[in-house]
Amino acid sequence: MSKALEIMADTVRNGPDVLARIKARTSKKMVGYFFPVVPEELIYAAGLHPVQIYPLLQEMITEADAHLQSYLCSYVRATWDQVIKGKASYLDGIIIPRSCEAVTFLYQTWKRNNPLPFTEYLNVPWKKSENTILFFTKELERVKNHLETFTGKRISSESLEKAIALYNRHRSLMRKVYDLQKADFPPLSGLETLQMAMSGFLLDKEEHSQLLEEALTEIEQRSAPLESPVRLLLSGGCVIDVRLWEMIESRGASIVANDVANGARAFSHTVEEGQDPLASLARAYISVPCAFNTSVADRFAFVSAAIKSHGIKGVIFAINRNCETEKFDYPELSRKIKEKLGIPTFLIETDYMSNMEPLRTRIEAFIEMLQDEGE
Repeated sequence: MSKALEIMADTVRNGPDVLARIKARTSKKMVGYFFPVVPEELIYAAGLHPVQIYPLLQEMITEADAHLQSYLCSYVRATWDQVIKGKASYLDGIIIPRSCEAVTFLYQTWKRNNPLPFTEYLNVPWKKSENTILFFTKELERVKNHLETFTGKRISSESLEKAIALYNRHRSLMRKVYDLQKADFPPLSGLETLQMAMSGFLLDKEEHSQLLEEALTEIEQRSAPLESPVRLLLSGGCVIDVRLWEMIESRGASIVANDVANGARAFSHTVEEGQDPLASLARAYISVPCAFNTSVADRFAFVSAAIKSHGIKGVIFAINRNCETEKFDYPELSRKIKEKLGIPTFLIETDYMSNMEPLRTRIEAFIEMLQDEGE
């Protein structure tokens, strides 16, 4: 593995320690957020360090269920479990968006039981229209004002425009990484692309962009794989368990494309530059293709484009057992993929710290079926 790729993989493995070191080095306050529907640029322009929140896959949930219903998403419960155990002490603030039911419900729980100097709710609209874009622009202006009160500093249009340009460059680099997987012999594994994406949720975007540029140069020098694997697209909400990605790719397949919140959804958009920055942020982020704020038609357009551009032979839906928003979309999305594109689909239910063995047998059978079809 290249040096830059190893740094990014280590960042994902040791997120809290990495963030603690960044905070000690920079003295920047850190604001966490859930899902790629929260405009990081707004946090960044305030002189703060944005952090997308995910649980570490290290220990069982033992305390969260005293505050959250046990039928809620296990990844959210695991995140909250680790927060109240003091494992996110680097956070100075949190922005919780109107998103899936579990995260939306978490706002009041967080505010009551783990008050931070800055605790904010962001009302993300359900549908894209000129009215909802106007509403979201005003909502971002409200959050901007609260960030200014929190930091004691004004967020200028210039600082927002600089942040937008930086983040656009970063998303462009991530799309270049993603495009490498279009090759007949992909130079990266799906796990490597996941680690490249997720490390960007923790590191400063300037630093991470530099790592991406170094990694792209190093990847160009790699030898081509000896075999062309079965080409898969992995779809789900937060598919953060690296064991699942590793297991799928150890069975003769490669995840060359994905439709997950901690992957391709996060760099799917570009923010228009040279216009009113808040309106541009609103227009771009309302289009992020997550299940809780996007129609099935728009999600199918996003997934079908990836299927066509990356030569996908099969789609695996990896949906958390209690993720209702993804489950609502699955039947129609799967039907469209099979009927309109002729691509087989396969559903597995995941959970926090899932037992991989039962999933391994089923995934092996699906991959073997695709291999037989390709002969």
